[in-house]
Amino acid sequence: MIKYFLLLFMIDIGYSCGTCYGDPNSAAVEGMNWAIIFLLGTTGSVLSGVVLSIISIGKKSKTSGRLK
Repeated sequence: MIKYFLLLFMIDIGYSCGTCYGDPNSAAVEGMNWAIIFLLGTTGSVLSGVVLSIISIGKKSKTSGRLK
């Protein structure tokens, strides 16, 4: 296990992706940048939906306890 770990760091086989290491004007890098932005937006919208659902459930539980 240790020899694989050392091999990873001694030999330059672990290259960065095109976004970090490639030509910034390449079409592939531009596509990768848009993919990263899209995935961040999707994750943010899903997480904000979960948070809004939790807040809504919290407000409904507070008002239903007062009506009894």
